[in-house]
Amino acid sequence: MKQITISLCLTLAFLFAPVSANADTQMQTLVLDAHDGERISGFLYQGEKTAKDAPIALLMHGLTGSNLHWIADGFPSYGGKLSAMLIDKGYRVVAIDARAHGVRKNDISPIERVMAARSGKPTAYRAMIENTIRDYDVLIKKLQRNFPDAKRIVAVGYSMGAQMAILLAAENDAVTQLITMVPPFVGNVPEVSPIQHAEGVEVPWLLLTANKDRFSTVEQNSMLAAKAAGPLQHKSYDSGHVLPAEYLAVIELWTSELDQ
Repeated sequence: MKQITISLCLTLAFLFAPVSANADTQMQTLVLDAHDGERISGFLYQGEKTAKDAPIALLMHGLTGSNLHWIADGFPSYGGKLSAMLIDKGYRVVAIDARAHGVRKNDISPIERVMAARSGKPTAYRAMIENTIRDYDVLIKKLQRNFPDAKRIVAVGYSMGAQMAILLAAENDAVTQLITMVPPFVGNVPEVSPIQHAEGVEVPWLLLTANKDRFSTVEQNSMLAAKAAGPLQHKSYDSGHVLPAEYLAVIELWTSELDQ
């Protein structure tokens, strides 16, 4: 597939078509080519007066979700409220679909990939995770080109997105902070397990976990936190994999401290 050279400031309709948001915000669709010719799709969301040097939040959705996860206000993860909060704080918010998710669905569903990995056949699952990380590498380069004055790039992920955010922060020096909500342990695919990459996370990290999470035990969460190489704030909730809405206030406070 021919490489598409894009600018996030372009007004060409086939690259950035405005999407309705609230009166004080602007949303643009995002399309670019991945390293292997796959099409990356998502959106850029910001306020009408977002500064040129605004920090950028990369929002990474969970298994079976899509980039639309981050404009839905309610249960299970209040992604739209998180996006709105970050935009109110002056961030640019960017989200794309993971491989095999959203408009990028293909002949092997995310659940089929997970089940195969549990049966000792992790290839498809591992490829989904690793290729999505490469997609974020491509996206970050475009963002750096178009917003060279951005104060920071913060990786923010929920569930599978948290898993990918940890891997991205460990591998890509452009990521300056990390926020993860309920990352799964993924012990059956160690190559993409968060605990195998946590030692590479040297940036400030807000880790939010749950003590009744069926995808990562209290002990596993503690092991993950202990592996962090940089400054870490770890808060655990008395909940399952779905966190209570109160977690948003913790993120708001933590990002406010970054601003100061």
